[in-house]
Amino acid sequence: MTPPSAGAARVMPLRSPLPKEAPKRTSPLRLVPPRRSSASKAPFVVVLVVLLGGGLLGLLLLNTLVAQQSFAIHDLSAKDRALAQQEQDLSRQVQGLQAPASLAARATALKMVPSGPPAFLRLSDGKVLGSPQAGVAPVVTPPKSSTTWTAPKPPTTTTTTVSTPTGAHG
Repeated sequence: MTPPSAGAARVMPLRSPLPKEAPKRTSPLRLVPPRRSSASKAPFVVVLVVLLGGGLLGLLLLNTLVAQQSFAIHDLSAKDRALAQQEQDLSRQVQGLQAPASLAARATALKMVPSGPPAFLRLSDGKVLGSPQAGVAPVVTPPKSSTTWTAPKPPTTTTTTVSTPTGAHG
């Protein structure tokens, strides 16, 4: 590249050498009136009302179902507590009946007696180990009470029948 000479500086024009055309003005700017829509707004409003009503009805139905299930849960939990209490009562009753004192009292009521020392049978040779003894009934004397019970006298009438218990076990 050759350096420009000091006297021959070439300057580029800032504007285009060609003249520009003036813009054409056909008409002045004016405000356009809004266009009226030919579609009515009634179907849109109906759709909005139906959606809103359907949503509210759905919420009401959902709330009703939740409340109904809440009542069912409450009833079932109350029933569960009652059944748990009944199970505890029955368990205590079974434990009371399995107690040694209760078993001994019921066995005595059935006229059972305690057994003596046990005997064992050895299966390999058939030998009896120990000497079995029959149980002996203990003698129980009822305690004497200081008060005696007397039956009330029946009203005095001309025909009175008195029945006495028969076949009492003792």
